[in-house]
Amino acid sequence: MKVSIIISTIFILALTSCNSWLDVTPQDTVDEDVLFSTGDGYRNVLNGVYKQMATPSMYGKELSWGMLDVMGQLYHQRAFSSGVEYRAVASYKYTDESVKPLIQDIWSLAYNSIANCNSILAKIDGTDSTLFRSGNNEKMLIKGEALALRAFLHFDMLRLFAPAPDLQDQKTYIPYFKTYPSTFEPDRSIKEVLEFVVNDLEAARSLVAPHDTTAWRIMLRNDYRINYEGTNPSLNQDLFFKSRGYRMNYLAVCALLARVYNYMGDFNDNYYQKAYDMCDHLINFVIDPKGYSDLKKLAFTPYYNAEENRKLYDGVIFCLSNQKLIEDYATITSDGNYYFYLQPANTMFDDNADIRQTELTRAKGSYQVCTKNIPPDGQSTLYSSCKDMLPMIRLSELYYIQAEHLCRKGDISGAINKIDIVRDARNCQTGSSGQMYQKIKDLVSFKTEMVKEAARDFMQEGQVFFYYKHLKLFPKSDMTASDMVLPKPDNELIH
Repeated sequence: MKVSIIISTIFILALTSCNSWLDVTPQDTVDEDVLFSTGDGYRNVLNGVYKQMATPSMYGKELSWGMLDVMGQLYHQRAFSSGVEYRAVASYKYTDESVKPLIQDIWSLAYNSIANCNSILAKIDGTDSTLFRSGNNEKMLIKGEALALRAFLHFDMLRLFAPAPDLQDQKTYIPYFKTYPSTFEPDRSIKEVLEFVVNDLEAARSLVAPHDTTAWRIMLRNDYRINYEGTNPSLNQDLFFKSRGYRMNYLAVCALLARVYNYMGDFNDNYYQKAYDMCDHLINFVIDPKGYSDLKKLAFTPYYNAEENRKLYDGVIFCLSNQKLIEDYATITSDGNYYFYLQPANTMFDDNADIRQTELTRAKGSYQVCTKNIPPDGQSTLYSSCKDMLPMIRLSELYYIQAEHLCRKGDISGAINKIDIVRDARNCQTGSSGQMYQKIKDLVSFKTEMVKEAARDFMQEGQVFFYYKHLKLFPKSDMTASDMVLPKPDNELIH
């Protein structure tokens, strides 16, 4: 399969962003040799992968606030008065004719994005580093990001199209594509896929580290990683290197490794420890030794900024950008259309001061809706900096992973303290002083409370269903194990 066939759609997507990395206008199709004859060609293909991942059929909707959060039962049963496909999804009727196209698009676009990552990886080692604007440093960065994205996408396909890890399960579920061109790869077992994911991420970590952890590490600060405006001379002024939070940066690769290791815990308890240690590495990672206390390390958005900073972007480690997100969200949540009503407040929240309730939701008649993708009234500089943002990995997840490991070791107090770090950042007034100790007594009760915390912190970000799956719980009482696995689409062709 020629690159010119695969990239014809992603170039169009790349041009839709007002923050395009390149000031060039490529043709709809480009010959493979011409495309990869310059470093800018690699930039363009990589940019296209990120853009395709942010489209509504993927993380721009269905794998965030759309289908995936419907599967996680984030929404009220009355949420879809006219949404036929989501009513079916909420009942896990994956073979319904209205649902099949959603699953087909997720599968096809994910593997198309993987193919484009592989097209980069197939060529980049043989490309002279002098062809890249920033030489070998840029070449390694592009290769590392392509590997990390390949791992990210395969991991989510595994979480969607295979059951949760089970030590006894030797069945095969999804292919892992590592070569280009390739029109067929055999299905792999869960463990095989996860091992491939880890290998890709460890390689990616080494490749992006020279840029992100040495001379340019200050670019990982929250005010530069996510919300950078200006011309700080200490930063690389090439647009390609800015806003590292919108790309697979060093912190994101490590955080994804922690997520994967945590998912692998069923195979060996040592993986839970690996996940814990990786989280510790990130939580204690010094980004700017000379910065203020809240800029030296990863930090949460101050609760008093939550009304305008509705994405709480200071603690976002990795995100995607969809320039049409607000428009897309408004189209299906405006008057006359069905709403994505959240579960009742007294079901979702347990603290009246929690900013996730007071600032990130609002009443809509008898129901409540999430406001992350709804602009605040009037002008808001903080919201304008994050309105396009699709959070993929948050700082809070690191503490949740650590809490789980401590609970599994029997350290209930330590687990509660980790959860309370997040709750304190969200302005909760009830925590380790009483409420959490009353609720969490053992691993069973921890799991129940953990999915509730995930629903609060990751609402409309597509993670709640995965928490249920990893912790081997069901979002609804009448579910079966098969409801936790998407069926492969009728047409499994990798376009």
